[in-house]
Amino acid sequence: MLAIVFAMASPAFAGSIKGTVHLGKAAEAEGTIVYIESVPEHAFTASPTVARLSQKGALFSPAVLPIVRGSQVDMSNDDWVSHNAFSRSAVKTFDLGLYAQDARRMVTFDNVGVVPVFCAIHPRMTAVILVLQNPFFARPAPDGRFSLDDVPPGTYQLKVYRPGAPATAGVTVKVPASGSVPAQF
Repeated sequence: MLAIVFAMASPAFAGSIKGTVHLGKAAEAEGTIVYIESVPEHAFTASPTVARLSQKGALFSPAVLPIVRGSQVDMSNDDWVSHNAFSRSAVKTFDLGLYAQDARRMVTFDNVGVVPVFCAIHPRMTAVILVLQNPFFARPAPDGRFSLDDVPPGTYQLKVYRPGAPATAGVTVKVPASGSVPAQF
């Protein structure tokens, strides 16, 4: 379960992007993120938060974790076996070493990009931390519907991220000062 809370000042004028992303099957929604690539820094305020990447049953959950740049990720071990979470990504390199059940490890992500995460002990354990520039992202529902709300008015590139899938070219959307704009992938 993804539980991230952002402290955002609600803009005086803001619109929504409502749309659908094509999913081959409903289960693909869990590993899909729809996001606005870039928003002018002055157009939003978002405080970095603490998100959680659970390790249980020799799996990371969620498999794709979107966060805003500057946020921390709690990689505490919820499993009965030891783990060693690490990444060799140019965006964020870390190696948390071997740690047992209930041990707590926190990592801060200051750069935007994709951070593949692995376990040195369990090769099948993989996850992706998607570090984004802004808080305008959503995981679609199993039927592919998504909504991004309180988006400052402007023209943006809307993209879809799925691990292992080719990068999408994106869709240009013009968000109104109020109301919503449709988007389809």
